Amino acid sequence: MNMKILSRTIQTLLHHRLISRSLLVATLSTMGVMIGVIPKLSDQSLIPIFETAAYAQKQFTNQEINKYANAVLQIEKLRVGAYQEVQNEYQKQTPRGEIPEIICNDKKTVSDLPQNIQVIAVNYCDQAKRFIESNDLTVAQFNEITMTQKDDQILRKKIQDELIRIQKAR
Repeated sequence: MNMKILSRTIQTLLHHRLISRSLLVATLSTMGVMIGVIPKLSDQSLIPIFETAAYAQKQFTNQEINKYANAVLQIEKLRVGAYQEVQNEYQKQTPRGEIPEIICNDKKTVSDLPQNIQVIAVNYCDQAKRFIESNDLTVAQFNEITMTQKDDQILRKKIQDELIRIQKAR
């Protein structure tokens, strides 16, 4: 089906108000899955905008979100302590120097650090991995949720709500 014809058809339907906005979204979403584009309706306009699908968003269960939130809370306490240790050591060696980014699954960010800071970073990464695994997640699952929530507002909200719920229960 030609995209121009499809767009014209949808505009005509909108103009005559033959279908509601929610039905339009459902229809466009189904078509998007079939032809590989994502329909998007602007808040300022009812004209659909088509964007190419980058990747399909995975749906995570409430149990996975709970496990993730528990791991995040444990890791955050650890992260704060490790960051302060790294900051103190780094300031001793490089006053006014910026602390480089340390990414656990990127060995280069760790290997480029001074030896004493590498020890802190490796210890942090090892403990973070243990926290993730103790919550019955793999590091790959944890990273997938982390990356997905950056672009998925609904998932991010679910995680935030779960973090609040867990903290209140403690």
